[in-house]
Parts: sequence; structure tokens; C-alpha cells
Amino acid sequence: MTDRMLELQGGVNMRELGGYQTIDGKKVKYHKLLRSGNLNELTDADLAYLEQYGLRIDVDLRSPSESEYYADRYPEAAAYVNLPVYPFSRNLFKNLGIVNYMKMHLDENNYADQSYVQMLVDKHALGTFRKLFDLLLANEKPNQGLVFHCSAGKDRTGVAAFLILSALQVKPDQILQDYLLTNLYFQGNSAAQINQLVTHDERNALADKLNANLAVSAENFAILHKTCTTVADSMEGYFAKYLQLDQKQLAKLREIYLE
Repeated sequence: MTDRMLELQGGVNMRELGGYQTIDGKKVKYHKLLRSGNLNELTDADLAYLEQYGLRIDVDLRSPSESEYYADRYPEAAAYVNLPVYPFSRNLFKNLGIVNYMKMHLDENNYADQSYVQMLVDKHALGTFRKLFDLLLANEKPNQGLVFHCSAGKDRTGVAAFLILSALQVKPDQILQDYLLTNLYFQGNSAAQINQLVTHDERNALADKLNANLAVSAENFAILHKTCTTVADSMEGYFAKYLQLDQKQLAKLREIYLE
């Protein structure tokens, strides 16, 4: 399918983030960052492959109830960390404030855009992403990899990938390219694929609603950068104001993941 897709028997949308180029000519290291959908279907052969690949940290961005339905399988050498992105702590208007809400011109019927904005400004979601960055900053050993994932590996995972690759200063067109690779994985998606990702549990209503449509779009992606620059003027400003990542921490992150 693509050399970014890991050749797994039971993986869902698991991809390597190594090789992407930064604005200053560096590249993301291989075997350090993976993004994925749920890991419930991994086979024993997949687990052996991932252990050899260097996977040592499994970050599950799903709710505990989602994880109960489709429990992760991961290598014995890997540590499991559950960092739920949902539920949001406040409504979108309160999280943005009246000035930023008016600036965003959001379509009230576009729940995908609204959920993406919420992930970038809601206190609970921000706490989750900050903890994810703490794990990334602690992942200093060579050839030791971290995977972050949700159910389909497109929305919560897509926002996390946007934040991580932006912090690493990967070229914007390559961050978009990575986001849209989900469409390649789910091309010709079927009801059977969707049924393996949704829980039909009211506690997971937002996740199930988003996962009922496996496609992603450049328009949805555009809202991410727009949100960050609206609420904080720039990506660097967003990292400082909303994720409390200072220049020293960002420099360390780039040292760990770039070559």
C-alpha cells in the first residue's frame, strides 16, 4: 500500500512517521514514532514483529470503555498507557471564548470540525496531549519506539500527529500528506471495517459518530492550523500557551526525534 504502512496481519492503519522532512532540512528518525488505529486485532506474529521493531510504549488515546470493548494487544516489552482524549470538559463556546468563537466561523452542523477544535482547546484534551508529550520527551533511548493510537487512527490520532509533527517542525505539506494517508488505508471501506471500530455505547457517542465515517479531508485538517493560529497567533505560541511546552523542551523533542 505504501512503505509507511507497517505490514501487519491484524493492524489497523498503523504507520511509520520516520522520514518526514523538517523546514530546516532534518528528518524524523525511523523506529521512534508510530501512529495507529486500535491494536486489538494484532496477531502473535505482529507482536513479535513490533517487539523486534523496537516498540516499547503503547499510548491509547481511547476512553476506558472503548478499550474494554477492543483491548490492546502489545509486545511484552512494551508499557501500556491509557490517555483518553474524550470527554471534553466544557462546551466549544466556553473553551474558545466569544472573540475566538466569532473568528473561527464554525459550521454548527460540522461535528468533525467542532471536535477537532475542541481537542485543541479543551482542558481535558490538552491535559492528555501534554501527558503524551511528557512520554515523548522521556523516550530518549535509541531505537525505542512509541505508538499513539485511537480506534480508527484518524481523528484523535490525527490531531496528536499534527501536534507532534508540528512541534518537530515537519513541513506543513508533509503533515497534511500524512493525515490523508488514512484514506489510502480505508479505501473501499466497508460496514465490516466500521463495525470493528465502533462500540454502540452511549459513553462513546462522539468517537462512534466520527468512526462511522472512515474518510478524512483536507478541509477538516485545515481547521487544526487555523485554530492554533487563531487562539495563539502561531504554532510556537500555541505550544507555549496551551501545552506549556517551552523552547528548551521543544529543542529536546527535536533532538530525540530528528536526524
